[in-house]
Amino acid sequence: MQPLTQEFLNQCPVEGGFRMRGMAMTRIEVFVDAAFAFAVTMLVISIDQIPSTMAELIEVSKYIPAFILSVGQLVIIWHNHSIWSRKFGLEDAKTVFLSISLLIVVLIYIYPLKIMFEGLFAWISQDYLPSNFKLQSYAELRFLFYYFAAGFLVICLIFMALYRHALRKKEALKLSAFEIFSIQTSVLIRLSMIGICLLALIVPALLPDDVVPYSGFAYSLLWPVIVWINKSREKKWQNLNK
Repeated sequence: MQPLTQEFLNQCPVEGGFRMRGMAMTRIEVFVDAAFAFAVTMLVISIDQIPSTMAELIEVSKYIPAFILSVGQLVIIWHNHSIWSRKFGLEDAKTVFLSISLLIVVLIYIYPLKIMFEGLFAWISQDYLPSNFKLQSYAELRFLFYYFAAGFLVICLIFMALYRHALRKKEALKLSAFEIFSIQTSVLIRLSMIGICLLALIVPALLPDDVVPYSGFAYSLLWPVIVWINKSREKKWQNLNK
């Protein structure tokens, strides 16, 4: 790509100290948005039929918590890609490849994502909130945890690759010292998420059958680890610029 001009950079809005080089939506970003909208539609149409009685409406409503969390996860992934696109505005071959790879993984994991959340709520509510997916053994439950963790791991790897790709374009993008530091922070966060995904892959194999359902709580580490990395990196940047 051709290096960005200073005139273009001066026109870019600044958010949190980062110039938004991709405010004009690229074709790949439009495609990603449409694909995520389709993914949400797939979750909606997975309901077998429109309720015809109050009892059926109540029964269908029991799936709402799993649906909300499933959509929430998709929105988080979409929003992270949107932030990346707004920051860098890249549309080269590698960006297209990584973005399409992200979509493929997301579309593959649409139903496993909903299955996991339905299973979570069924387990917590003692089956008052139902799950359409029936497991026959603890071995199947372990495989489901492996399957889900593998997908999450690939998504984290793709986002890390996107940020590392942007970092390699630092001269063409005319990234400032703060922006480079911010990208490095994003890479560290993805590395920590990858570590948690690997933990989530290992834990089900180590736990005895009766506590295997607790394997999913490995993901509860994500939020505190991300917050800790952000705060420690903010402190480091402040110390570097004293």
